Amino acid sequence: MKKRFCIAVIGAVMVAVAPASAEVTFKHISAEQAARLVSNNNLNSVIADSTVFVMSFHKRTQSGHVERHMGWDEEFVMQEGDELLNYGSAASNPRQLSLGEFTGDTITGGKSVLLHAGDVVVMPAGMWHQHLLKSPTVRYLLFRTRKQPR
Repeated sequence: MKKRFCIAVIGAVMVAVAPASAEVTFKHISAEQAARLVSNNNLNSVIADSTVFVMSFHKRTQSGHVERHMGWDEEFVMQEGDELLNYGSAASNPRQLSLGEFTGDTITGGKSVLLHAGDVVVMPAGMWHQHLLKSPTVRYLLFRTRKQPR
């Protein structure tokens, strides 16, 4: 009896100190529902979240600033609109906003690609990038996967 109680207590302690993680559940979101999730003034909507990735719908109505994320790889799936994506390995006047998050004035020595609905981009952590709208609205699906230490 005493042995069973000790095992039960040890098991309960192990569960109590185990790291918490969000459970991703099944979801089906139609194209119409996806568009509604980022309608009006709602510019983003998280649809799945865990300790190692985030999946969200985004809508842009303005061009973005030059930015770099050190802790996340990002994957974009364009759904609507057109944008010019500038990217590169350096930016002028880089400034750290918070841990692993940076902004800069312009991307130096970079490249550009014009994105349309259906295009996919894989942006590795640490790469400078900027979204410049070429249509009034751009809508995309964003996957952020946590950069794993090597």
